[in-house]
Amino acid sequence: MDQDEFVIFAVLNRDHFDEILKPLTEQFKDIESGRQGDDWIWVHLGDDKIEIDSFYSMELEVKGKRKHYMVVMQAIQKLAKDSIIQIFDPPKVDMTR
Repeated sequence: MDQDEFVIFAVLNRDHFDEILKPLTEQFKDIESGRQGDDWIWVHLGDDKIEIDSFYSMELEVKGKRKHYMVVMQAIQKLAKDSIIQIFDPPKVDMTR
């Protein structure tokens, strides 16, 4: 499996944006976010990032390179259960890339 392949790890409830952002800001140092038409959170990991956004979905998709699977799963475990709509195991290929 290509560890640099871009995948979707999970789908989160867009209505819970603030509840999703809070634990992420406690866990990660470098985060950007915004709400303007679409909602988005970028978790920077060195020169790479995990993207949580509604750019191609009505809900928030958690996307990134396959190699970040463990980091993403640890972050998702800290979210309230009602914020999580679906976890893809294995992650599915992001066809928008």
